[in-house]
Amino acid sequence: MGDGKTDMDKTFTPTANLTWPVLTRSNYHGWASHIQCNLEGLNLWDVIEKGENAERRQDRLALGSMLRGVPTEMHSMLLNKKMAKEAWEAIKTMRLGADRVKEVNAQKLLGEFEAMAFKPGESIDDFKAR
Repeated sequence: MGDGKTDMDKTFTPTANLTWPVLTRSNYHGWASHIQCNLEGLNLWDVIEKGENAERRQDRLALGSMLRGVPTEMHSMLLNKKMAKEAWEAIKTMRLGADRVKEVNAQKLLGEFEAMAFKPGESIDDFKAR
């Protein structure tokens, strides 16, 4: 096109005004929304949606952008993914999967708590010994 811009200029715009929140154990939903917004602003969100159909260079730009918002201990695991989409899904599974485990454990504990009741004729010492 005659605008003098390279494909790189059209794909990856300056990020000086973008903030990249760091993923924690408890902020996945807000983090994911913020990172998606950033990737959309950089014209890179389609890479996450397309997966295998994305251009390799754009895929790596999307992954590199995502790496800005994750703890450094996650970098090597995410860099081993073939596609940015796989990295995105891995992050989602790690965070939401952990939430599901917590929810199941909480339900189990609630069930145990609700099952704790004095049996007819049971003394306090007997109840405490159970």
